[in-house]
Amino acid sequence: MSKSKNEVDSVVTTPDRRNFIRGAGAVLGVGALASFAPAANALSAPSASPESFVTSADSVLAKVLSSKKIKFGVDLTFAPLQFKKADGTPTGYIVDLANMLAQSLGATPEWVELPFGSFFAAQAAGKFDMSGISATIKPERAQTVLFASLPSFVESNYVLIKPGSKLKKLSDLNRSAISIAVVVGSSQESAAKLLYPKAKLKKLSNTAALAAVAAGRSDAMIVGEFSIAAALKNNKGLKFLKVPPVFVDENSFFMPAGDYDLKNYVDTWLRYETSHNTLAGLWDQYVGNDARKLGLQSVSVSSSWAK
Repeated sequence: MSKSKNEVDSVVTTPDRRNFIRGAGAVLGVGALASFAPAANALSAPSASPESFVTSADSVLAKVLSSKKIKFGVDLTFAPLQFKKADGTPTGYIVDLANMLAQSLGATPEWVELPFGSFFAAQAAGKFDMSGISATIKPERAQTVLFASLPSFVESNYVLIKPGSKLKKLSDLNRSAISIAVVVGSSQESAAKLLYPKAKLKKLSNTAALAAVAAGRSDAMIVGEFSIAAALKNNKGLKFLKVPPVFVDENSFFMPAGDYDLKNYVDTWLRYETSHNTLAGLWDQYVGNDARKLGLQSVSVSSSWAK
């Protein structure tokens, strides 16, 4: 505090001081430096090119920036979140976001299709660079993968019931005579075990679980609100319990455990696109508007600063 301006200037400009700053930058590492890298908006020109980002050599982010390619793990059987057009092209809410994320990195996406139940083991084994879909942020999953810190969507879970069902309330599900179809490895499977321990659980793929309830082979299925509008439209007599959501999940992208360079980029990208209403606009387009017409709760992810 007692040094004069000239003394301070002298200290700052010495070679040792400059070497110290360089060394400190190396110690801080990429995570600290990358936190200052601007996120690229897929809908407008980025303020910095992907080539200018400083990354760790062993990060997926560095590989993607170098190769201009990114492998996304997907299960394209969850319309309208992720599904295929008639020509086989991947589309849907999350697929649109994954395409935008790839574009912000200057990369071409490659879609690695796998059943949802094998996703987390496949990510840990390096079968793909990161998820191109979003999954419920669960603690046990975080033992093998690294989730983004911000949600890509919030899922309100309801109960679909078979045609002609007499079920009226959620407590009716907790009986030994009731069978509940659940997607294997899903948060709905975990919740059903706790909430309805007396019921029989049928662990199936998403498509098979929906078909089982529609055909009356299962009494019910716990699903996100995004599935209900299409399920009712395509399956005569199918209904849902008109009660508040069973529970609400936060879902997001995930990536290899320990890859904080990639996580930092995805977090920054999600924060930017959320604040610019990209997520909310796409969610309402694919899910929210149709769900709310049915009286379902559907939350669009938007900035907490928005009024």
